[in-house]
Amino acid sequence: MSEKSLTDLINEAIESGSTALPVLPQAVGELRNALKDENRSIDAIAKQIGMDASLASQVLRVANSSYYAGLSKINTVKEAIVRLGLARVVQIATLVMQKGLFSSKNPETEQFMVKLWQHSVAVALGSEWLAKRLAFDALAEETFMAGLFHDIGELLLFRCIEDMCEKNPALNLPQDLIHEVIIRQHEEKGAWLLKSWNLPEIYCDIAGKHHHLMTEETGTIELMVRVADMVSYKLGITLRPDPKLVVSHSEEATRLGLSEVTLAELEIALEDTLALSN
Repeated sequence: MSEKSLTDLINEAIESGSTALPVLPQAVGELRNALKDENRSIDAIAKQIGMDASLASQVLRVANSSYYAGLSKINTVKEAIVRLGLARVVQIATLVMQKGLFSSKNPETEQFMVKLWQHSVAVALGSEWLAKRLAFDALAEETFMAGLFHDIGELLLFRCIEDMCEKNPALNLPQDLIHEVIIRQHEEKGAWLLKSWNLPEIYCDIAGKHHHLMTEETGTIELMVRVADMVSYKLGITLRPDPKLVVSHSEEATRLGLSEVTLAELEIALEDTLALSN
């Protein structure tokens, strides 16, 4: 099985609709729209989340994790909103709902999905951390979402390949080939998927070029996502660890004016995000 033939099979499966594509949970859009609605009360949004018992219980579990938790336990969604803030609780709910996409019936693929989910969460929260640390608070929400979606193309490709192998066990694809194709195609496929979800162009652009060479037009949000992405590679919060990566020497870190101290603090923040992936 050549790489080209696998690439052709993937493209054919996606274009023909023969493989089930990841679908953005409708509730994600509804909650994020509610966040922008000044007329929506805390009670209304708490009720919206609480109507889904599974979602509410998972939101409370994450809100009480070591990453978010305070000195006392949070027992209700409304209490979580009061203590953590509405934006943070909507963020937690977004993570909970998005996590449902990263699952597999195949134990081997499930291991990859767990790593991919851990990486997506780390880059999302790490990017947001940078935005706030560098006083780009107005960009924090967009930066979080851009980080969360930056590698969505890998999810699409894993799901597509898994589906093809289930339908045709004779494919017997080598893991090295699968990973090489995912590395090469995930940016293009990620941008395509986010466009199919009708998400803002900035998320599509970052998903589609976050490993490309930088240009003068590379924006602040993309720079922060790139740095969080690199730090996660350095720390091993990824499918492809790169412990020798020197992030401080990168053009992205230079453009953002990041010091060694700030990057060290970012490493600690990213390590803490692992508490959310269990």
